[in-house]
Amino acid sequence: MYNLEIKHLRMICALAESENMTRAAEKLFITQSALSQQLKDIETKLGTDLFFRTRKKMIITEGGRQLQKTAVEVLDAVERAERDISRKTRGEKGELKVGTQCIFCYKWLPQVLKLFHARFPHIEIEIGNSVELLEELEEKKFDLVISGAVSSTEIHTAVPLFEDQLVCVIPEDHPLAACRFLHLSDFGGVSLIAHADRARNRFYQQILKPAGVEPGRIMNVGAPQAILEMVMAGFGMAVLPRWAVAEILPVWPVTARPITRKGLPLTWHAVYLTRSNIPVYQQEFIRSISRLKVTEEGGAVVPPFF
Repeated sequence: MYNLEIKHLRMICALAESENMTRAAEKLFITQSALSQQLKDIETKLGTDLFFRTRKKMIITEGGRQLQKTAVEVLDAVERAERDISRKTRGEKGELKVGTQCIFCYKWLPQVLKLFHARFPHIEIEIGNSVELLEELEEKKFDLVISGAVSSTEIHTAVPLFEDQLVCVIPEDHPLAACRFLHLSDFGGVSLIAHADRARNRFYQQILKPAGVEPGRIMNVGAPQAILEMVMAGFGMAVLPRWAVAEILPVWPVTARPITRKGLPLTWHAVYLTRSNIPVYQQEFIRSISRLKVTEEGGAVVPPFF
């Protein structure tokens, strides 16, 4: 158990500087009797005098001088910490680590960063790919993760960003291109080109596998451009967010079809730990994504093409 408190450290500094009980009390905005009681209390707990009292002034002892030196260092450190925390809270400085679970997010993230840095030019942003959302948030690898198909729990908060839909991208001359939509069974035995392998592919794990549908193989291709190039060359088909491919449909020999008659809706979220203290700049980053209106006309890409 510690005897010293911040008020004691401020008291020591005030008395050492003024060498007078009355002036020190005025500086600390307390009564002289309260200051006298504080000094007596801490001297009793420490078992030594910190000041010699004379009629004219308070003379600091060797023990008091040692404590004064420590008090100055501690109070300076506390002041710097309070100032730094306050600046971070106001968004004047800090860092934001953002994870994304969709490689196509990089199509609109630069515009978000431009909007964000216009207001918070001194916030450092680090962006990386997220694989295990909760684990990475818990380990502080990311402050927030952009993810689809997730909802809030007691552990994490998921803020909706924009509505989306998964579509199947296939060559224009593919036999399924004549269909208005694809059945899940259409994925049986085909080559699926994706940015994640079978174990980490959410479309397979959450949609196809529960339905008993097994693709012939899942080709793991990390780059978005390469995925579309492979589809165009006839190596298979890909399941992607519809906004991610809207721009290329008029100019590339590929087409996109909804999956199932009702489609596969998808809501993108910004996810962070519920118990976290969210600084103002993190809130603004999330709002910047919402204001961009990724899937709407005038936003980051052209309107949905269905």
